[in-house]
Amino acid sequence: MTTKVTRGRPVCEVKQAEQRAKLILAAKELLNLKSYSQITIRDIAAEAGINSAMIKYYFGGKENLFVHLIQSLADEHFAQFENLSEHKKPLYLFICRFAEILHTHPGFVHLLSEEVLNKTTPLAHAFMEAFPSRVSKFLPQFIQQETGIEDLRKAKLAAFQLITLLVSPYILKTLRQQAWGIDDTEIQGEQWTKDLYQRFVFGLKESDINEVEF
Repeated sequence: MTTKVTRGRPVCEVKQAEQRAKLILAAKELLNLKSYSQITIRDIAAEAGINSAMIKYYFGGKENLFVHLIQSLADEHFAQFENLSEHKKPLYLFICRFAEILHTHPGFVHLLSEEVLNKTTPLAHAFMEAFPSRVSKFLPQFIQQETGIEDLRKAKLAAFQLITLLVSPYILKTLRQQAWGIDDTEIQGEQWTKDLYQRFVFGLKESDINEVEF
């Protein structure tokens, strides 16, 4: 039996899934090299080795393709955070793994700094829902578990401070390198995460025990 093909579009569901995956992977690879605004539909199609018309066919356009990329990245990486509460130091493991994501996925940082902060586009909304919103649901509990803080509001504020500490060295890369002379290798690796963890957790415990009077 011959499969009917219409206008060059693959009818086979497996073939469609493969092409969608190739386009998402191509977008991911390109985003690691340059900003979202610099990436064109032709760039993505060429990287994937697929006709550019397929981007509109499968995703409706470039922005929605990147929305799917964000969702794919979130699903891929957040699975590793699901069972951290079972460990003795979930906060330390979170810092290690989140820092590794920032280090190995520069495209994540590109999107955050250029397309998410201070914007209200569908892409920005998708990013917020896929990453910060999901982190806000479990990170405060990790902080409560490891520091003994009972007040959930304090734990949420502390969680936000921690995310800021993790992300800002990447968002402020130019300032970090040019004004402070701190290169990428100094904000990566086991020693960096250990120092950040110890200072953060110690600071939380101290502030919770002895509040400073002004």
